[in-house]
Amino acid sequence: MTVYHIKHLPTGILPEGASDTWTVTGDGAASRLSGGIAPWAVTDAERWRKAAAPAALAPAVGGWVLAALVAVAYVLLFGLSSASLAWHSGPGDGTDWLRYPGPVLLTALPLWYRYVPVAAVPAALLVAGEAGVALARAGDLDVPARAGWLVVLVTCAVAFTGSCLRLRARRRQRVLALAAAGERRFPLPRGTPESDGHRGHQHVYLGLALCLVAAGILADGLVEDLTSGGIGYDAVGQQRIGLVLLAAGTTFGGWGQLAHRAARRLYEEEQPALIVGVRAGADGRHWVCADARTRSAAPLIAYTPRKSDTRERTRLLGSGSAYAVGNGHHDIDPQHEPFEAVLYGTLAEGDEVVLAYACAEYHRYQEMGRMYATVTTVPLRPDRRHGLGPWEPVDGAARQQERLREGRERAERHRQARREAEERRKNPPPRSSRGSGGRPSGRGSGTQHGGGGCGSSCGGGGGGGCGGD
Repeated sequence: MTVYHIKHLPTGILPEGASDTWTVTGDGAASRLSGGIAPWAVTDAERWRKAAAPAALAPAVGGWVLAALVAVAYVLLFGLSSASLAWHSGPGDGTDWLRYPGPVLLTALPLWYRYVPVAAVPAALLVAGEAGVALARAGDLDVPARAGWLVVLVTCAVAFTGSCLRLRARRRQRVLALAAAGERRFPLPRGTPESDGHRGHQHVYLGLALCLVAAGILADGLVEDLTSGGIGYDAVGQQRIGLVLLAAGTTFGGWGQLAHRAARRLYEEEQPALIVGVRAGADGRHWVCADARTRSAAPLIAYTPRKSDTRERTRLLGSGSAYAVGNGHHDIDPQHEPFEAVLYGTLAEGDEVVLAYACAEYHRYQEMGRMYATVTTVPLRPDRRHGLGPWEPVDGAARQQERLREGRERAERHRQARREAEERRKNPPPRSSRGSGGRPSGRGSGTQHGGGGCGSSCGGGGGGGCGGD
């Protein structure tokens, strides 16, 4: 069977009491009637887009910028500085453990900024405070070390500013989405996959495991240092391994915890709902836009649907060879143009939402098909670049007729193949046409060359006549 996305939503997929309660004008603006679900107006979506953080401070771009700054700081502090290691007391004094959290937080800043911005804010403040104290002792630092601490301050300023702007943008975008959805709230549709039981758990467990391994390695180095008898045990190797493990472990743990909380919020209470457009990308990501009718509506935020988070055929919406051609209930290619979906939840990066849309299922050798409701639960990604070009609406009637014609041709080829197979079964070819390897030619050949004599000898008890030399 073949499954296609339906262009416009049938009323049967809307929640009870929300059917036929909205209209769309020519400029993409929506009006809401009787408190029902309204499409996301293009003007509201544009305000939502402008409320986002600057593109230069986006998660991916900002994370790479911070990673480059951290690398420069490490080269200046640990590679070019002629003084003692920046976070160590000095040669022969053993390993400095009190100032060890500084490099851990600095190393984790790029990762936390991208995946856990709420944790990057206090981390940036702590590292900036340590850098300020170090610069206050300018007489103890050479030029590379002073430059390294200045780079650290710049890194903290970028991380702090970017994280605050991103958190502020999330709040503003949620407020704008709630205002567009109105005051009414709806229960999640029937058959919604429950993600709060597993979302983020794997990341949390992986992060906990990495942090436990790091704790064991650091504890071994600390014990060796304390029991070295004043010799000054060098635990820098353990500190470096622990630093990498702690940076990765805390990132995974925080990322998973935020995803789990977003999933839990989705199921705690009824949610606002909007009718949006969804367009699929070639890389598997799906992009939410204002609606599926306005060609100027730009893709705004992405998600990646997974098979485990999608429930197909949750509700039968209709059946027939054509779904009222001309009313928009025709199938489309989601990579060429968007389709309509009902979005439950708030719209901001990191939030989790539920999308309900219609799909048509056509059997391979039948013209008849069925239209079902499909529900998927997804976390929203912070991606900005979509790579999708402009789209043109297809002629629904022409596409429907073309699909039906292809279905009839496939069905006719299938029937013809079955008739030919039935004909061959009823009228098998003559036995003589099997070729020289058939039984009649084989028996005659054996008699001519004495094969029958060997058989007679065996049958008459002359076993020696059948034996080979």
